[in-house]
Amino acid sequence: MTDTIPKSKITRTISSGKIAVKMGTNHLGFLIKKPFLSKENQTISQEKKDVKNARILFNGLSLLRGTALKAAQMLSLESDMIPETIRKELEKSYNQVPPINRALVRKIITNNFNAPPENIFESFEATAFAAASLGQVHHARSKDGEDLAVKIQYPDISQTISNDIRLLKTVLRPLPEYAIIKIALEEIHDVLLDETDYEKEGKNIEYFSQNLKNDRVSIPELYSDLTTKNVLSMSFMKGMMLNRWLETRPGRKDRTIIAQTLHDIFIEGFYKLKQIHADPNPGNFIIMDDLKIGLIDFGCVRSFDDEFILLYQKLIRIGAGNDKNEYIDLLTRMKLITSDLDPDIKEEMVALFMKIGDWFSQLFREEEFDFGANQKFMEDGRKIGRQMHRFRKHIHNITPEFIFLDRTRYGLIKLFEKMKVKIRMKNQYEY
Repeated sequence: MTDTIPKSKITRTISSGKIAVKMGTNHLGFLIKKPFLSKENQTISQEKKDVKNARILFNGLSLLRGTALKAAQMLSLESDMIPETIRKELEKSYNQVPPINRALVRKIITNNFNAPPENIFESFEATAFAAASLGQVHHARSKDGEDLAVKIQYPDISQTISNDIRLLKTVLRPLPEYAIIKIALEEIHDVLLDETDYEKEGKNIEYFSQNLKNDRVSIPELYSDLTTKNVLSMSFMKGMMLNRWLETRPGRKDRTIIAQTLHDIFIEGFYKLKQIHADPNPGNFIIMDDLKIGLIDFGCVRSFDDEFILLYQKLIRIGAGNDKNEYIDLLTRMKLITSDLDPDIKEEMVALFMKIGDWFSQLFREEEFDFGANQKFMEDGRKIGRQMHRFRKHIHNITPEFIFLDRTRYGLIKLFEKMKVKIRMKNQYEY
C-alpha cells in the first residue's frame, strides 16, 4: 500500500525519469550481451528484456496513477501499437493496482461527508476490492442494508493531468513504436478531466439507467446522497470482469451472447441515445451468472449532435461504394479533408478513405461476421490505418467526437477478435 501519490511536476518528473532510466539500463545490458549470443539465445534474452521492461513500466505507472495509468489502460487495447509483452503487463492496470493506505481512505471519506465512514455507512471495508487509474472501489453497506460499491478518487489526482502526458512521452520514447504511441497519448487529456468529476459520472449512470433499454444489460443504481465530486456510491454488482471471465475459457455460445450484447449497447447508445459508453476497457464490463452484462464506470461518456450522427451514418453506408464525389463531399463536411489541400494529397487521402470504407464494409456483407474465421480482418485494417498516419498533418480540424467514436468502436471490434465470435454486425441504422 502507498500513503501518497506524487503530484507535483518535480516529483512526477523524477518518478518518470527513474522508470525511463531503468528501462534504458535494461535495454543497454541486452545490447552489450547480444554480439556474444547465438541467435537462439538472442531471442531468449530479448524476451527476458521485454518482460523486465514491461514490469518496470507497470510498477512505475502504478505509483504515478492518474493520466499515466489511464494511458496504460488505453494503450493495452492497442495490440497493433505496442509489443505484446508490454501490452499484457499493462492489462494489469484494469484491476491490479496497489491500493492507497487505509488511513488515507478514511480521511477522504471524512473530508467529503464531514463524518467518518462508520457514521456514513452501516459497514465499510477499508481494503479496496479493485484499484485503477483514478480511484479504487470499496465494498460497503448502506444504512438501509443495501450492498454498495463505493469508488474513492485518489487525492489531488486532477492536479497531475497537465503534466502526465509529457512525462509519459519521455518514459515511452525508447520504444520503437513511439511515433504511433505519441499520437494516442495526445488524445487522452480531455478524457481525464471529465473522469475526475464523480458527480458528473453519477448523472451519466442515471441517464443510461433510465434510457438504455436492453434486457441483457444491468446498470448500477446511484446513491446520490452518498456521492460527491470525489466519492461515488452505487449498488454492488456481482460477477466477473470480462477479461477475467475470458480466462475461464467460456464456450463459444456464451462468448457470442456477450459480444452481441456489447455491440448492441454501442449501436443503441450512439444512434438512439446519442451518447456512448466510450471506454471499452474489459474491466468496465461485469459478466453475471445469467450472462447479463453489468455496465460500470461511466466517467468516459461522449454525446453527439444530430448532424454528426447523420454524417457518420452516411459514411458507414457508402463504405462499399465507388462514388468518389460522394466521398469527397462527405469527408469535407466531416472536416477530414479541406478544400485547400494539395490536389495530389487530396486524391491520395480520398482513395485511402475509400479503401478503409471498403475494408470496414466486410462486417456487413453477411448476416453475421465470423471474427474467428476471419483472422486477417483487423490485421488488414491496421495496415491501412498505418498508411493514414502520414496524412495526420493535413487533418487540422477533426472533431473530438470522431476520435472517441472511432476508438470505442475499434476497441470493441478488437475484443470481438480476441473472443473469436460470430455475431450480427448489421443493424437498422447502418445496413
